[in-house]
Amino acid sequence: MSNSPTRILLIDPGTDREELNEPIGIGALAASLESALGPGAVTVDLTYTPIDGPLPDARLDGYDIIGLSTPLGSLADLRRSYLRLARQPATQRPAFLVGGLLATFAPDELIAEFPHAILVLGEGEDTIVGFVRALRASGRDGLLSALERGQVPNLVFAAGGRVVRTPRTLVNLSTAVAPRRDYVAPLVSRQGIVRAETSRGCAWGRCTFCAIQHKYADQIDWRKVSNARVVAELEEMVRGGARHPFFTDEDFIGGSPERAVELAGAIAHARADGRLPHDMTLYVDMRVDTILAKPQGRPSGVDVLTAMRHAGLREVFVGIESGVGDQVRRYMKPATAQRNLLALSTLQACGISVDVGFILFDPEMTLPEVSANLWFLREAGLWNHDARMTKSLRVEAGTPLVADYRAKGLIAGPLDVDQLLWPYRWVDSQVEAVHYLFRAWERARMSEVYAIQAATRGEVPSEAERRERRQWLGRIRVVEHDALEALAASAELGTDPARVDLARWTVGRDELIDAWMRRRAS
Repeated sequence: MSNSPTRILLIDPGTDREELNEPIGIGALAASLESALGPGAVTVDLTYTPIDGPLPDARLDGYDIIGLSTPLGSLADLRRSYLRLARQPATQRPAFLVGGLLATFAPDELIAEFPHAILVLGEGEDTIVGFVRALRASGRDGLLSALERGQVPNLVFAAGGRVVRTPRTLVNLSTAVAPRRDYVAPLVSRQGIVRAETSRGCAWGRCTFCAIQHKYADQIDWRKVSNARVVAELEEMVRGGARHPFFTDEDFIGGSPERAVELAGAIAHARADGRLPHDMTLYVDMRVDTILAKPQGRPSGVDVLTAMRHAGLREVFVGIESGVGDQVRRYMKPATAQRNLLALSTLQACGISVDVGFILFDPEMTLPEVSANLWFLREAGLWNHDARMTKSLRVEAGTPLVADYRAKGLIAGPLDVDQLLWPYRWVDSQVEAVHYLFRAWERARMSEVYAIQAATRGEVPSEAERRERRQWLGRIRVVEHDALEALAASAELGTDPARVDLARWTVGRDELIDAWMRRRAS
């Protein structure tokens, strides 16, 4: 057994978008290691590439373990890291752990390309602690043999000419420690997003386009963090300068509205006694059915919203996904267009801003469904909302839709490992044409629009400034929706949408974007 500390470097490469999100994944791993093993056993360094910059080769020397998180779009980072480590002598080469989205949802493809990597699927806190214990007990030469015994969960690795998979497990959130927060202050200074969590999982967990079950060991399971830990994390974030944290929860209320009300009370109490500032605001994710819930003898959705509003709730993300009944049923969403509208009006009545998830296109759509979705956006007052409502369905690895589309002959090629997307065919060629033409038009300035969207989130200097930025982005969304409506109307009339002249919408969009860029530069 090793007596010297195991040196570990954990890397989050970030994404290619301008939006900066706190890398709490590697922070959680670091905190779990330090709590379980102690400073005498491990030293853990973190690097977040968007803030720290790319690591030079020399920076990788001397570590026993290199851990790389793999968000969407990080395959090139993984390849670079793998090649850099492969150039080191085998006796000096650190163990290479790869976790995050690509590892979890494309393990077969990754292990085929990176046979010396050890993949971590799903939650990694218990896994990395077990891995370090195995390394310290067995040494590098005996590590794979130790791992093959399956006592370290959530691993996929190559050994002896075969691929080994250890059992999937979930973390006990009631005893899990809070993440290390190395990046709060630099994120605040860059108006990035700082994150906390109050729960993991989804109490529904059945939407056909969602991969949440596979992320959490193929279980429908909603688990909560203690209220005391949540408040303590918020206090730590506030000491780093944060005022507008986002909760990462997939389903904030889950199966326990009582817990949500109790948490709201704990946060409100901390605000009242000065441990949390009165200007702190919160962002959470809720489901339509829990917003509208009125369970007998239990807090209603409105009760939760009211309590959270007193605790500083500013904005709720709600995935309404569609205004078309057949499309909602294809996704197995427990909602209707009418209930979606009621949820939006309920949030508005509670004085809470709304962020919306909406899927305008999917490969089984008809032209009338496209038009119905556009009408719904007008009817719901979302035509000028800052959220991007013109998105297409992502057929992601690990979702029930993959098998469904494969059976229908709609899967059109191999998995895009970098984006975890399966390409698909369109049932209706007219819908495909409208989608293709609009997407090509949208793509011309999409990076700048994403930059404006990033500026509406995170640690914005004031809520007045946030509202102004969101209104500006909403004006751009109006132009986008009008351009899409013109293409869809042309196709419904039986004319070729490729003949629609989008010049006036192009001018309108470009003027808004260019004016924003000038404003930001001044």
